[in-house]
Amino acid sequence: MKNPDEREIIKTFQKRFEKSGFLADDVEVLKIGNSKFIVKSDMLVQSTDVPPGMKIAEIARKSLVACVSDFACKGIKPVFATISLAIPRGFTQKMINQLADGFASASKEFGLKIVGGDTNQGKELVIEASMFGADIKKMPTRGGAKIGDIIVTSGPFGYSSSGLKIITDKYKANPQFLKKCIGKVMMPTPRLQFGLQTAKYFSSSMDSSDGLSITLNDMSEQSKKRFVIFGFPTGNDVVEFSAKNKTDLKDLVFCGGEEYEIVFTVSPQYLHQVRKMAMRFQVPLFEIGYVARGKDVVLMEKFKPKRIKRCGWIHLRS
Repeated sequence: MKNPDEREIIKTFQKRFEKSGFLADDVEVLKIGNSKFIVKSDMLVQSTDVPPGMKIAEIARKSLVACVSDFACKGIKPVFATISLAIPRGFTQKMINQLADGFASASKEFGLKIVGGDTNQGKELVIEASMFGADIKKMPTRGGAKIGDIIVTSGPFGYSSSGLKIITDKYKANPQFLKKCIGKVMMPTPRLQFGLQTAKYFSSSMDSSDGLSITLNDMSEQSKKRFVIFGFPTGNDVVEFSAKNKTDLKDLVFCGGEEYEIVFTVSPQYLHQVRKMAMRFQVPLFEIGYVARGKDVVLMEKFKPKRIKRCGWIHLRS
């Protein structure tokens, strides 16, 4: 028997704790008395989540970005956060100051308060962030897509995966594209303000941090609908980079990760409002497909549907 990967481990715990409402979604909804609270936890591990060249302050910020992006896709504002740290021996006071600066800057950027946490010793840097907010409205789930809905992403895909190939595999790129991709890797930006104003129009939504293919397949599976994709949400410069380096464009776009974009479905009747909000917040929307009866995620190639299999970053497998 092979060892379980991240997805299989999560399913094991969901089954064990199903009576307590352990559901697969971007955030957890907790009801205490008459109040609802939104909670999200995420862990950053240096050896698997930190690319070469990332500064310590950027590492601290990235650990918060992961949770903020999950709140963003649900239209909920994060209010408080706690941070737990495993610090390896050899961390200097200067490095600790850089961590603190990164947390402080990010908390100001996203409008949340860091109220505590824990500190321990570890063999490598590990940061666990938990965020808390209040549920004041109906929140879209991953499984609410309706037949006829339009599938949309809040931005392009392929830049983060191209950046990682440039950093780790020495792929070739012109200076302008290199700068753009490295920026996406080192300073990812969740679509918080867009999500807060627009999520009320979503029929379903999910943060895309493990790869677009995983996101689309999870939403399709939970919605019990077929997702038909007819467009690549990317830029011409990614297409040119793919051709220049003889790498598969579909892998760059669908199998990357860490884009922290919102993938959502929306009824055509609300599309105008969503486009209007996107213009207001300078969010480059990509309308990439539609929801149909059936199952699976398929890409239309020469008018023939070809299944998009689950690919992307999965811990203990990738």
